[in-house]
Formats: sequence, structure tokens, C-alpha cells
Amino acid sequence: MKMCRVWSVGMVLAPVVLLAGGAARAADPVPTVPLPHGVHLRADGRYAMDLCDHGRRLHCMAQRLLPTTWKPGDSLDVAPRPMAGGAGSGMAPSDVLGAYLSGAAANSAANGKIVAVQDSPDGNAFSDMNTYRQAYGIPALPKCTSLPTGSGTPCFASVDENGGSLNQNLGTSGQADGETTLDVEMISAACPDCSILLIQFPSTQGPSDQDFVTAAATAAQLGVSASSISWGGNEQGGESSYEPFTTPGHLVLAASGDQGYNLGQNSPSWPASAPDILGVGGTTLSAPGSEVVWNDGSNGGAGGSGCSTEFPAPSYQSSIASLLSGASCSNRASTDVSASAEYNGANGQGIANYTSGSGWQPVVGTSAAAPLVAAIFTRLGLVPTISASGGFAFLYNNMSKFNDVTQGNNDPTGQCSSVVCTAAAGWDGPTGVGTPNGAALYGSGSGSSSGSGSGSSSGSSSGSSSGSSSGSSSGSSSGSGSGSSSGSSSGSSSGSSSGNSSGSSSGGSSSSSSGSSSGGSSGSSSGGPLALDAGPSGSSSGGANSDTLLPGDSSSGCGCATVGSDSASQGGLALLAFGGLTTVLARRRRRR
Repeated sequence: MKMCRVWSVGMVLAPVVLLAGGAARAADPVPTVPLPHGVHLRADGRYAMDLCDHGRRLHCMAQRLLPTTWKPGDSLDVAPRPMAGGAGSGMAPSDVLGAYLSGAAANSAANGKIVAVQDSPDGNAFSDMNTYRQAYGIPALPKCTSLPTGSGTPCFASVDENGGSLNQNLGTSGQADGETTLDVEMISAACPDCSILLIQFPSTQGPSDQDFVTAAATAAQLGVSASSISWGGNEQGGESSYEPFTTPGHLVLAASGDQGYNLGQNSPSWPASAPDILGVGGTTLSAPGSEVVWNDGSNGGAGGSGCSTEFPAPSYQSSIASLLSGASCSNRASTDVSASAEYNGANGQGIANYTSGSGWQPVVGTSAAAPLVAAIFTRLGLVPTISASGGFAFLYNNMSKFNDVTQGNNDPTGQCSSVVCTAAAGWDGPTGVGTPNGAALYGSGSGSSSGSGSGSSSGSSSGSSSGSSSGSSSGSSSGSGSGSSSGSSSGSSSGSSSGNSSGSSSGGSSSSSSGSSSGGSSGSSSGGPLALDAGPSGSSSGGANSDTLLPGDSSSGCGCATVGSDSASQGGLALLAFGGLTTVLARRRRRR
């Protein structure tokens, strides 16, 4: 593999400017020679390459940035030199924490709740993810020996879309492997103590429409809290037959696209446009509190949005009906919330991503935003509330708890200037209600907890955790939601919430909630989700790997593999968070 010798310090300047409020931008630079398939010239003069073939209707929503020194005719087999400390250039976990999980949210913990990703097969995802975690001082995830239970010590598992083939290598998907690792690495960045379940499509060439539904049903059956989909394509009619996705206790999110408003065509990206999926748009993050709509030009990529041609307006968007009417949209607006899809800050450009095939490569795309939001909502305990019947209204009734993105436009052609493609105060098409403000959202959900997590798995053991919170909300609606879920083991979890709000937009009433869970693990640790041990403190008595996972099987413990003396047991790495966040030293003992 060729290694580029040096990264250019300065960025190539291009006569292109995106003005606030969606003003038209100048023409993008034009390549002087033909480019390889999938390679694009961005508005800033840098080249990017699609991680998946956009010639297929359903494709992943990510691109990798080529080195600033790359030019047409150079090899695409390049691996930028890592920064000191072993990590790659681009957005780091500390940037995620500073932007979305500051203040009290920094002490929130998932305690092993499961976040799933639907992706192409990738036999290297587990090892690549732990290389990423090690580089940033995040304790490695052990591999689950049976299904993760959703409580206790977190672990990593992979299955096929029907729930079988536990931790079996189902092949690799070439460039698309970068998509799979990006998803699990973003979950690692936002929620280090989440268990991760990789649900793999049957084909290395990408999914079918039905694959999304099948994988979502499997995730719900296996006790997953939130599922992230980083794939999609234009609506073509008939998508309403592919249901359901979100069910009580299981929230499904999907990337809104990386080709701008209506994916540059005539309809938004599905499945993000489905009314029971949270559509996740993309921003460019520069620093905490500094985000604009992601738009890298007509060839470079931009976050998706649009007005569905398939789905009528859902009731939870009734509060923005007048805005949509002004934009001649009477159907479902496809973006509900957003997060960083591009980064241009202190750690460089793009989002740091590691794969064994390409090394450290910065990437961009709403493929990063969707798993980030899935992990953040899981960590903050918001899933039971949002996934309850009518729960999506939580976002629209609590816009003040999100970071409002008010600058930018996601139509690279410059032809659309309405709210469905232009940032504005409150809800807008490219960014939805905004990006998560963890400090404001903390304590708003029925499943929130902080500062503790289960430690070891040994025989049939049990542990419990509970949390309660109160917060204020504004809006002119009232409602309550509850959700419960059970895993495929002896551990189960449940949560309920109720709340009400009334009055005008300037006032509201507070709500309180509590949740409890019991699972097959014992032991505890304190200090927040980053103060995790590298593995369980006892041996797991879960079942051995099998081709078929039976959701009714009873297994004790968290289903995590015991870490031996030859396992990853690097010690003393720290994740040093920026923005006044707590510095957590996660030291792990070598097990002998």
C-alpha cells in the first residue's frame, strides 16, 4: 500500500463561498481531466471518493477525503500519515463530547444498552473498531460470547439480518467496509459503554428495500435500544409497504443522504423519509456551538432533506405545518434532527476513521451523523420516550433542548431557497430541530442514568439501576409515553415515562420520570461511561457461538468474552475531553 509522504498543511483555496441563509454560491471548481469512478472534486478544491457505489439506488452515505496532495492520475491506494499518538486526522471523540455531551451529560451512562447498525458484511469491523478506541483512550469492547443483554458490561457482536451467524465472518465489502467501521466507531465515540450489534445484510453489494425491514425487526427482537441505518436512495413509490420500523422500546434512525436536497433529484432519501424513522441530517462542525449546514458543493456532497412523495405529513410534524405549507410541502419532511457529517476544526478536516484496509482516513457524510444521534439518545436514556407511540413529538415539543443551526443551505444547485433546504431559526429541512444539546436533554428521558455501570458477569446474577430526572419543556401539547423491552437472555429492562407540558412557547411545566432495570450481571463501577474495565471481572457462563440465535434463550451474564492475558489489555490510556469536560483516566489491569 502506498503511503503519502506528508499532509499538506494549508487547504487548497477555491473561489467558492457559501453565504449564511442559503445565498447562492459561486460555481464549483471543474476538474481538468476525467476522474476515476466515485471520485469528486469538492467546493474547497479537495477530492473525495464515495465509500459505496452511487450507481446503485441504495447506497451508503459517506465519502473518504483523499489527501490534500492527491491529484487526478495518482493512486487511490493511499493512507495518510497518522498524527502523534496513533490516531488519524479529523473529528475525534473529544469533539463529539464537547459539541453534544457537555455539562451533566458527560456523566451519563448507557450501562450496556445496545445500539445496532445495519451494514454490509465486514469481518474486520471488530478489530478496526478497537484500534480506533485504543487510539483515543477508550477501553476496548470485548466480543460477546452470546447475545448482548442490554445491561451490564458492554460488548460487541455481529449477526446476519435474521439474527443468526453470531460473530461469524460473512465476508468483506471492499470500500464499503469503511462505512461499517465508521458506524461502529461513531457509536464508540458518543457512547463508550454502549454494546454494539452489527446486523449484516446478506449481500456484500449492499441492501435491498426489504433488508432494512428485516434487520429492524431482528434488532427489536434482540432487545436493541436504537438502530442506525446509513444507507438509502430516492423514493420510487411503494415504500409505504415496507413497515414497521420504530416500535416501543426500539428507535430506528437513518441518514438523510449525502447529495443534498432531494438527493439532487426529485425526492428525498428513503428510508429516512419513512414516518416511523428519525431522519438525520448533516452539519459541518467547527467547534462546540459552531455548526452550519453541511454543503461541499454540487460534486462534493451535502446533507439530505426534502418533502416526501410517498408519505403524508405525520401528526408529530403538525407544529411545523405552516412552515411546510409556505414551502409547498404537504407531506412528510424527511429530516428530524442532525449531527456532524463534516468537521473542519482544531483536529483537522473530516471525521477520523480507521480501517485495516486503508488505515486512517478522514471521511464525511450523514453516515456519521445517524449513528452519533442513535448513540447519544441511547446514552441519555431518551429511547423509551421517543420510541413510544407518538414519541417523535418529543423532538418537536422540545426544540429548545437542541442546538439550533441557522446558517447554510443544502441545495448545491442553488435553486431552492425555502425552509426545506435552508437553515432558519427553529425547525428547518437540512437540520431538523437541530443537533443534540446533551446538557439540556440530560434527564429528559425515562431511561436516563449516570455514573454507574455493571461490572462482571458470573453465573446467574442480577443488578439494578435506577434514575430519575426532572426538566422543563415548552410547547402547547400534552402527552405521555412509555416503553418496555426485554432482551434475549435472563436480563430484562423496562422503562416508563410520563410527562406533560402546556402553555405558550415561552413556558411549560416540568416532568419527572424514573426507570429501573435488572440484568444478568453483578458488580459496579463509578466514574461515568469512560471508566470501564477492558473486560468482565468474572467468567461468562453464556452460551457458545451458534448459527441460530433464539431470542427466548436464557443466558446469564452480559454475554461478554473473558479477556485473557493475551487480549487487548493496554493500560493507562486517557480520553481527554475538551470544553471543560471531566478528564477520565481509564486504567485497566492486565489479566493473568
